[in-house]
Amino acid sequence: MKEELDLRDFDVLGIIELDDIQGIEKYVTPIMKNGTKGTFLSRSREYYNVKSMSELASCREELKMKLTQEISRRNFVILENMANCSGRVYFKMFERYILNKKAPVYREKMERARKCLLEDVKNIMTILQGEGKIEINPDKVLPYGDENSEQRAIEMDNKAMLYLFAKTLKLNKSPDEIEILTPGYGATYIGPMFNVMYGYDFTNTLKSKYIDSTIGLEKEYVPIRDLISSERILQDKKTILLIDDNVGTGTTIAELRETLRKSDVNRVITGAIQYNWRNYCRVSIGDKQGIERFEIDDFDILSPFNYAGHKLYKHAIAMLLSSGDEYIEYLHSKDYRRKDYCDLEGLVVRSLQYAQETGLTLIDKTVISDRKKVKEFNGSILQRYQGGPRKITNPISIKTMQDFIKTTEMIASDRGIPKSE
Repeated sequence: MKEELDLRDFDVLGIIELDDIQGIEKYVTPIMKNGTKGTFLSRSREYYNVKSMSELASCREELKMKLTQEISRRNFVILENMANCSGRVYFKMFERYILNKKAPVYREKMERARKCLLEDVKNIMTILQGEGKIEINPDKVLPYGDENSEQRAIEMDNKAMLYLFAKTLKLNKSPDEIEILTPGYGATYIGPMFNVMYGYDFTNTLKSKYIDSTIGLEKEYVPIRDLISSERILQDKKTILLIDDNVGTGTTIAELRETLRKSDVNRVITGAIQYNWRNYCRVSIGDKQGIERFEIDDFDILSPFNYAGHKLYKHAIAMLLSSGDEYIEYLHSKDYRRKDYCDLEGLVVRSLQYAQETGLTLIDKTVISDRKKVKEFNGSILQRYQGGPRKITNPISIKTMQDFIKTTEMIASDRGIPKSE
């Protein structure tokens, strides 16, 4: 049974529903209807459990044997679980590579995992595009080892949003002129998606506020050269596209940009896939204290995809591990998985509303902005923020914001993204 996939089918976490689960029963979570199993959610405990490198490598090999050539939801589940194995192993080997002062043995393991990750992301892109051939090289096998994967989930793990972002953001430069730089574990899939889509190479760095205390790099200053997976970003001809998975306060991007400047790397374009527009609003009216809001002029690439927040993701995953029904009920309580529009569109609706409540207009007119939502916050703008901004002024930011919203509208209206875009 072939079940085709549409980008509208993904919820806020990147989970879809499917019926055909033959041979992949342990990788999905049932939704009960009248006491019996109805349809299924595309992730399960298997996706989020902590596993050793050997367990992840064996799991990926097991999943390979279940693949067919169909462009189907079932194959998407298989490939996403394969990429989950590859991504977790890749990041752990990268972390060990840095901690062991770039020892060759860890570089070799990191590169092996990188090849597997690129293969998996390329095949996922084939499913999302709805055309092409699924290709598996039997010689690409993850490295084995006793190290455990991260306990936390990879935050930018919504493949539809990642695909939409990369598809919309093609730069007018040749691949050898661009290097994608991503900070931390949450951004693991960003570089590979740009690589398989456009050929842009990518570099990872551990310079993330969530990493410093975890692995003991709490020095006053660590040269960027000691924290990166490759030194391509230090080449003169490269323009660096610094992309984080999400922006809350903007601290991570600001600190990393300053670190790059100290190494004479100044050709940097910054941005993120998601921005916490809700907190932007809450800080602006004094509803949330103790943190600063990000400032839109600090970034080149602005996104209309509201970041739902670490707590929501954590609670949603906990509900999924309990039951599929509790997961759906929880997201419904947070106004996700609606019947009238998909979650990708809902994230844009939220961003437009939260920004507008501070007096900031992200885009002048859009079909999405016409959707009516109840005003969430009541309060006046704090004195320090009453000067604005009222609109986006960076030409790059204006263009990317318009393009992201236009592409989301096309998906929401079932027109899809033109394959020639």
